[in-house]
Amino acid sequence: MISRTRTKLLAGALIAVATGSAFGYWRAAEYEQRERRNDVLWLVQDTSLRLRAALAIEPPAAVSKEEVLRALYDHAAVVDRHVGKLHSSETSGFGNLADAAEDYLVTSREILLRRASSQRHYLRVADDLQRLRQHMRADNRTGAWITEAVRAKERVEEGYRDYRIASTALVGLLQSFPVAQARIAPHVETALLIDDNVVNEAHQRVTLASRETLRELDRYANLNNYR
Repeated sequence: MISRTRTKLLAGALIAVATGSAFGYWRAAEYEQRERRNDVLWLVQDTSLRLRAALAIEPPAAVSKEEVLRALYDHAAVVDRHVGKLHSSETSGFGNLADAAEDYLVTSREILLRRASSQRHYLRVADDLQRLRQHMRADNRTGAWITEAVRAKERVEEGYRDYRIASTALVGLLQSFPVAQARIAPHVETALLIDDNVVNEAHQRVTLASRETLRELDRYANLNNYR
């Protein structure tokens, strides 16, 4: 028979093993949760860096406009994948972080998409305007010239409508961005936050470009002035 002393020792050992196993399991679960939280924060960090770059981007002379446009769409595509990864991640127990991160990522993705879209339409309008200017300077006072001038103007107007829709959507998103950023701010380092001046300057550039394009288009409102 097992003595009472040995029974007590055995029971104590079993309790120690059980306690140690529970503690080890808890530590592993805590580590996993911390890693998943860090993964979410990394998605926010990478998105913030990409958005800041896209809002501040102004192509230098050595960089083609097409390269800039491609970079904008690349940023949007990466952030879209970030959104998908966040949706497929286990974020229970993160409190407000998960919702704030989703709002921030989705808002940023939409800004990037509209930034790229407005740039694409702007380039099209600029090219069409240039062709219209060249055509107007080549006026030979024939019926064919008038017909082609009207067609060229219609192409500009069509492109401008698309540009205006994209740029208006972009402006609305830029105006809503501070709300999304305020939600994520308590969870990230201050250095990751995008300064309001960067957002406001991007807003002003879009508004100014749209206004100048419309002013240029208004010059050709009455084609008879160029006959």
